Amino acid sequence: MPATTRADLIIPEVLADAVAGAWPNRIALYGTDAVVESRTLPGGVRGGDKVKVPYFGILGEFEQVAEGAPLTVTKLSMTSEEAVVQRAGKAFEVTSWAQLAAMYADPYAEATRQILEGARREFDRALVEAANSTTGGGVATQDASTGTITYDALVDALAKFGDAQVDVAAVIVHSKVLADLRKLKDTTGQPIFVDAQQGGLPRVMGLPLIVSDRAPVITGTPTKYVTLIVRRGALALWYNGTPTVETDKDILADSTVVAVNVYYAAHRYSRLPGSDKPTVVRLITQ
Repeated sequence: MPATTRADLIIPEVLADAVAGAWPNRIALYGTDAVVESRTLPGGVRGGDKVKVPYFGILGEFEQVAEGAPLTVTKLSMTSEEAVVQRAGKAFEVTSWAQLAAMYADPYAEATRQILEGARREFDRALVEAANSTTGGGVATQDASTGTITYDALVDALAKFGDAQVDVAAVIVHSKVLADLRKLKDTTGQPIFVDAQQGGLPRVMGLPLIVSDRAPVITGTPTKYVTLIVRRGALALWYNGTPTVETDKDILADSTVVAVNVYYAAHRYSRLPGSDKPTVVRLITQ
């Protein structure tokens, strides 16, 4: 069994400060307004279980009634859709000798940091996958894959939302598509791309862009890129509030094995309350 040994860690005598492990790519969807997050996944669920992801139904339009006439009583109900629970985790082993040798770079502290980051990245991966899925409802596709992204392709993609395009919370673009967006100009020759201002997000056509190479890529000749345009609240992330952490001591090797598991469900709603429009539009370009 592979274990973190003294040679695997940064020794204070060689380098005073330990360098934290780096993770590639930017988080795309997790933490945005496109995702409704809940830490109340029912206890006892396991990977593969199906759970109902709830949301409120709608009361409907106002009634026009004559003077003295009664209103019709309606009920505020809950609607739900099914999602499959996923299990993700990580196990690692640390020898006591490695922990002592590391001194200022505590392997347990660093492992904790990386596991928390790993959980965030796993949630984000699942959310991108749910948004991009062509299975189930709530998704529309604008295929403009005969060329790179254009102003007209963006307009056509947004048009699939109808009057719900004002609800767009995020546009997830690959870095290659970002480069193409920077080249777009209006009829007067002015760029339509607006760089980030004061720590905000860059924008195109007023829409916030999240640039991440987690954006889906369709391999082939030519390679195609999927830009995900996501409405506010289109995705649900339901997970257990505290990951399960289990440890086991190997007295013969004088090491500790740690296993961390998290259970979650990432789901794209087939519709949002009060709307029959798509929740996600996939724009495919080269």
